Amino acid sequence: MRHRTWSRWFLAIALLALIAIAAAACGDDDDNGAATTAPGGAAAKGFTDAGYKAAGFKTVTIDSGASVKIGVSSALSGDVKGLGVPIADSAETAGDGVTIKGHKVEFVREDDLCSAEGGPAAADRLIKANVVAVVGPICSGGTRASLGAYDKAGITHISPSATAGDLTTPSRAEGPYVTFFRVPVLNGDEAKAQADFAKNTLKAKTAFVVFDTDDYGKDLSQQFQNFFTAGGGKIVGSPAGYEKKQNDFKSVITSIKAAKPDLVYLAGFYGEATPFLQQLRAESDLKTTPFMGGDGVKNDELISGAKDAAENAYLALPGERGAGFANYATKYKAKYNGDAETATFGPEAYDAATIILRAIDKVAKDDGGKLTIDMKALNDAIKTTTLTDGATGTIKFGNDGNRAGAAVKFFQVKSGKYVELK
Repeated sequence: MRHRTWSRWFLAIALLALIAIAAAACGDDDDNGAATTAPGGAAAKGFTDAGYKAAGFKTVTIDSGASVKIGVSSALSGDVKGLGVPIADSAETAGDGVTIKGHKVEFVREDDLCSAEGGPAAADRLIKANVVAVVGPICSGGTRASLGAYDKAGITHISPSATAGDLTTPSRAEGPYVTFFRVPVLNGDEAKAQADFAKNTLKAKTAFVVFDTDDYGKDLSQQFQNFFTAGGGKIVGSPAGYEKKQNDFKSVITSIKAAKPDLVYLAGFYGEATPFLQQLRAESDLKTTPFMGGDGVKNDELISGAKDAAENAYLALPGERGAGFANYATKYKAKYNGDAETATFGPEAYDAATIILRAIDKVAKDDGGKLTIDMKALNDAIKTTTLTDGATGTIKFGNDGNRAGAAVKFFQVKSGKYVELK
């Protein structure tokens, strides 16, 4: 009796397994991204039907004479203010003089502090302000912590600068959050270009890695280590992490001196990179050791703060200059007296806002002076946008919210200025 019962169970399980395999095979051929999962629960493909069902899309009505509100989540105070304010200014520049079917556009700024705590707090305030879309958040930690809130509210948001790779492969069965898109080059693309530059241009065989322990710094530093070692390089010493606002790097620099690397690599922001460089160059043994940082380090405040210590530093900046850059630069100068050449991620913010504005204009319907906006239709319009006149080049989103294509530029500080390397 036990033997016969086991046989029946075995046959049933085998039949279910065959059905599951067949279903999975069909899923792989399904262009709409059927819900398949990878180890850890992360989606193996892009947006899924389950993801769309989980999003809280609704239809909103904007009263006659009222403005169309667009949120901007950026770092407006603190150590990363020098990055966040130009991003917010650039986003608003895209809306200068724009109306949506007779309605003015109003940008609502909230300070996300470039942090995992500030991101959700800013998201909550923007949702309560009845924005219909958001530019931001700007940092990976704040973005990760905010994804669920925006998705639950059905509010599509485009980050101009959150670059951690796993933001579009969250550990949930529904796959990527369908309300999240981004226009920057990802950390993996930047790190690969940096590793290639270190090997081929700087001829570095060894590197010492220093990193901000937030999501951005950890991800970028790990990606660099992976690509550098895969190319034959060696990481020397123990990679050194630090918290934001740290300004004493003496113990780290002692370790660097002992390791004698060909290159010092830092993944983080200019706020901590400034004292780090000053203390690094104060050591006679390290005055000429090549230093390389990423997009979070390349900021005018690095040069003004570190002064001579910043000289000859190598910085990478993802992105390229597109057909719309000159128009962005002119408008940004006129509205905020801003310099487009030094506004890191400013062009990306301008493009993100432009995509949102054009998508709203496309789907908004005039109802006797009122506007109705189907938030699912707005999301679809953003997803299918191809921006050919962007400040950062052509933008087209993949079926996971990431921008297709990647380009990385390199700069060196020469005589107190960033000089692009060809």
